[in-house]
Amino acid sequence: MPAFLRRWVALDGHEAELRQELSFIHQTYTRKSPHVMESLMYREHFLGSEFIGLVVYADAGLATTERRQALARLDEVAAAHARFSTPSLRVELIAEFVTSPHATPYGVAGLLTCQPAFAAEVAGRLKGLVAELVERLRPARMLVGEVVDKPGQFFVLGDSSYPVDLDRYLQSSLHRQHLVALESLLVAPTRWFALDRVWRYVKAGAREG
Repeated sequence: MPAFLRRWVALDGHEAELRQELSFIHQTYTRKSPHVMESLMYREHFLGSEFIGLVVYADAGLATTERRQALARLDEVAAAHARFSTPSLRVELIAEFVTSPHATPYGVAGLLTCQPAFAAEVAGRLKGLVAELVERLRPARMLVGEVVDKPGQFFVLGDSSYPVDLDRYLQSSLHRQHLVALESLLVAPTRWFALDRVWRYVKAGAREG
């Protein structure tokens, strides 16, 4: 199924307004579209001024009026409240590990960037690290995605039934192991995000099977 990632960085003092507008668009368009299978938004963990959104569509959902209206409204919101934003970027899900078919209330995401020449190496290492993490921690779901429209950019998404202590992970020996495996290939530190629980939608039955 087609999936798209979008990113916004709020103007100073516009963080609350940006989140409110993004949430309104989610309620107005995403939940009403029969073609949206899943929609998630994450807020940057430390400063809270950056947001990323991931939307997964059924194949028939890309040319619909609802999607065009939502994208146009997102452009308007970005112009009013963001100092930086991206268009809707096509992503390819290159790994998925599911231990529970049910949507969960907690989650984290990481956004990683490397030189395009190292993309294949980073993809392989990410898939291996995430597979090990699933065996060790048994999260409800983990995804690895590659941003097709921005070569060298990846995201990792983890879902959990319990609150995720991201600060504890970032100070742990496990995180240091992950840094050793990836840091030399990245052009910038990984950006970490926490799931905004208000801005989550999973179409009934989308996870089963």
